[in-house]
Amino acid sequence: MASLTSRTRAQGASVVTTLPAEVSRRLGIEAGQELEWIEDGMGGFRVVPHVPELAEALEIHEKVMAKYAAAFRELAK
Repeated sequence: MASLTSRTRAQGASVVTTLPAEVSRRLGIEAGQELEWIEDGMGGFRVVPHVPELAEALEIHEKVMAKYAAAFRELAK
């Protein structure tokens, strides 16, 4: 897939952008739908449609990562 771009704009205290039609089509995103922004660990984000079960799983993941952060750092060595 070729690179797609969009432009940001100020809207109140937020910065907003539009999704290119191809992106919304591939992700199955409709206007007004809630999205999840998941940090990828490399300075970027992954954007996926909001699914309550995914949101709950991500919350649990964050708690586990915080609780065992030292152990994960040791394992990564």
